[in-house]
Amino acid sequence: MKKNLMKLSVLALVLGPVMASAQASGTIDGVVGYIGSIINMVVPILVTIAVIYFIWGVIKYVISGDEEEKGKARNMIIYGIIGIAIIVALWGFVHLLTKSFGIDEGAQFNAPVVGMPR
Repeated sequence: MKKNLMKLSVLALVLGPVMASAQASGTIDGVVGYIGSIINMVVPILVTIAVIYFIWGVIKYVISGDEEEKGKARNMIIYGIIGIAIIVALWGFVHLLTKSFGIDEGAQFNAPVVGMPR
């Protein structure tokens, strides 16, 4: 019970500002645009982390001596590639949806989005 309550409270904390912004804009397009603008800020950071993880796996693979370490490094390389692919695919999917439905990301809000130029 406590675990579910904790998850619900975290979800409320995360989605609270989004719902408040939706009231300010008055449309579902505003919420989707806001989420799209947040994703556009977070995705480059996630891609950078995934690329660093991939490169770290390559370095570990090259300098490792035995087969067990090479196997772990090979898994790091594979997970890094999979992570980059998933992040870029989701980013592209969100971009495709926002462009298909003509949603302008972040432009329908009265409050400025942190990090986005107006």
